[in-house]
Amino acid sequence: MSTVVSQSQQVKSLFILLAEDNPLDARVVTGLLRGASHYAECCHVANLADALAQLESRPADVVLLDLNLGDSFGYETFERVHHAAPTSAILVLSGSDDEELASRTVREGAQDYLVKGSFDGKLLLRAIRYALERKASEEALRKSEALARAIFENALDAIVILSESGRFVEANQAAAGLLGVPRSALVGYTICDFGGDGFEAEMNRMRVAGSGRGKFSIRRREGSQRIVDYCYKANILPGRHLGLMRDITEQQSLEEQLRQSQKMEAVGRLAGSVAHDFNNILGVITGYAELIELRAKDEALISKATKILSATTKASSLTKQLLAFGRKQVAAPKFLNLADVITDVSSMVACLVGAEINVVVLSTRTAGMVYADQNQMEQVLLNLVANAHEAMPYGGTITISLDKYSNKNEGRKAVASEMPPGDYVRLSVKDTGTGIAPEIRSRIFDPFFTTKKAGSGLGLSTVFGILKQAGGYITVDSLPQKGSAFSIYLPVVAQVTRETVSAQQLTQEQIVGDETILLVDDEEEFGNAASEYLEQCGYKVLKARAAEEAVQIARTSREKISLLITDIVMPGGSGRGLVDQIRQSHPETGILAISGYADDAVPRHGFLDSTSFLQKPFTLQSLGAKIRALLDEAKPRV
Repeated sequence: MSTVVSQSQQVKSLFILLAEDNPLDARVVTGLLRGASHYAECCHVANLADALAQLESRPADVVLLDLNLGDSFGYETFERVHHAAPTSAILVLSGSDDEELASRTVREGAQDYLVKGSFDGKLLLRAIRYALERKASEEALRKSEALARAIFENALDAIVILSESGRFVEANQAAAGLLGVPRSALVGYTICDFGGDGFEAEMNRMRVAGSGRGKFSIRRREGSQRIVDYCYKANILPGRHLGLMRDITEQQSLEEQLRQSQKMEAVGRLAGSVAHDFNNILGVITGYAELIELRAKDEALISKATKILSATTKASSLTKQLLAFGRKQVAAPKFLNLADVITDVSSMVACLVGAEINVVVLSTRTAGMVYADQNQMEQVLLNLVANAHEAMPYGGTITISLDKYSNKNEGRKAVASEMPPGDYVRLSVKDTGTGIAPEIRSRIFDPFFTTKKAGSGLGLSTVFGILKQAGGYITVDSLPQKGSAFSIYLPVVAQVTRETVSAQQLTQEQIVGDETILLVDDEEEFGNAASEYLEQCGYKVLKARAAEEAVQIARTSREKISLLITDIVMPGGSGRGLVDQIRQSHPETGILAISGYADDAVPRHGFLDSTSFLQKPFTLQSLGAKIRALLDEAKPRV
C-alpha cells in the first residue's frame, strides 16, 4: 500500500519504505508521518520478501524496519535489508528494548534504533532527519576512504605507512616494486632495512623533527641500488607515520649527463679562448727557433733549436687535444674506411704497447665508409690503445675490432640513448686489464680526470670531443678485474664523392720567390719572425698590425701585392672585412688566412677553403710552402 502523507515546498521529497507485519503498528507510524508537516511518500510492506522486491525496483531514502516479520526474525532481517539497500538510511523499529541487539544493528550500519510506543510524530521525523544526515556523512566518508584507497593503491610513487617502531604497517604496490619485495612480505620490515649509508641517522632526525625530506640510496633485495627522493610525515593518524619514495634514478642520470655536457662545453669554451694566445706564443717560439736553426753555424746551437722545435710540436699537440675535447678543433673531414686507419697506425700500436701485450685485430673492409678527419681518428684509436695499455701493467691482450652495427630494426635498443636509428661503423678496443671501478665510471670522460700518476686526464675526454665533433658516439663496458671494452660508433656514409688532391709539399729550395706579400697580424713578434724568414726566401714583405693600417699600405704601395696574409680576428676589424676591401682595390691579390683561434671564428668569417687557411702554430717552412703553392697554382679566391 502507498500513501502520500503531506507536502511542503521547503522540504525535499522522500521515499520511505515501512516494513511492519503488525497492521496496528503500521497505521500508527503512517499516521505519525501524515500528521507532520513533511512531504514524503510512504510505502508499507508486511514481510521481508516484499520489502526486498520493493527495494530492488525502487531504492528507498529511508527504511523503517521491524526486525520481526512474518518470514524473517531478528538480526537476520536487518542484515538482508542492509545488504539490499546499502545507500538507504535504516531506522530499526522494535517492540523490545534489547540493548545488545540495538548496539549490534547500529554498529553494523543502522542509523538508529527506536522502541515502538516511545516516540511521537515529531520525534520520529527528527530521527528520520538525523538518520539521513548520518547516512549522508557515512556515504561521504566511504567515498573519501575509497578515493584515498584508490590513490594509495594506484600511486606511481611508493607509499608506506609506518608504526611507532618504524616498521611497515602497510605498503602499496609501487613500494613493493621499488624495494623488490612482494607486497605481502613487506609488513614487518623497516625502511632502514633498505636504506644505504647514513639513511638511519637521517631517518632518526626526521622522526625527531616530525617531518623531513632527503635524497637517499635504496638497496633492493636482489642487490641493485636506486636513488629515491624520500619524504616523511609523522602522526598522520595516531601512532601512524607516512613515508613517500619517488624513484629518481633515471632523472639523476639525465641530470648528471646534462652536468657532464655543460662541464665539457665550459672547458671547451675555455680551451678555445686560451688557444688563441697560446698558439700565437707557440708561433713566435717556433718562428725564432727555425730562424736560429737555419742561420746557425754551431752544431750545438742548431741542436738546441731543434729541441725547442720538438718541444713546441708537443705543446701544439697538447693544444690540439684540448681543442678536440672541446669540439673546437678545425678538422679536415673526408671519406674514410676505418680499416685503413687501423692499418696505418698498426706499427705505432705495436711500439706503444710493447712485447708483453698481444694485439689482436679483427677488421673488415666491408663495414662501410665514414666522414671524419683521418688524423683525429688515428688519435682516437691510439688514445684508446694507450688507455688499454695502462690498464694492463703485467701484460694481456688488446683486441681491436671493426664491424657494422645497425639499430634500425624495430625494438632494438640503441647502445646510447641519444643514438638515432641507422647504420654505424663500430670500432672497438677491448682489453683484459684491471677494469674501471663503478664509482668512477661516470667521470672517465671528464677533462683532466685521471687515476694515473703521470696522466694528463685528456686522453678519453679528447676521444669524446672528437667523436661528438664527427657526429659519433662512444660506450664503455667494464667490470673490475675483468677488463674494459670501449666502442665508438660513426654513421655510415651513404655516398662517397671524389676527394680533392692535397697540395704538393715543397722543399726549402722551392719556397723562394720575389713577389710582394702584405702580412697583417696583431702579434708583433710573430710578424717580425715571419717577415724575416720570408725576406730571407726572397720575398718583399709589407707588415701591418691592424686592418686599417693594412688598407692604407695597400693604397699607397707602388708594388703589386701578390698575396695578402691576414689574421682572422684582430683589433679594429676582422680579416674578412680586410679581404673585402683589398679585393676592391687589388682584385688580383691572393689570400691566405691564418688564425690562432680554435672556435668557430674560421667558418663564421667565411674562410672555409682549407687550401687558403693555416692554423697556428705552424712552422715557417710550412708557411713558405703554402705561399709558394698559392702563388704557383693560382688557387680560387676565398
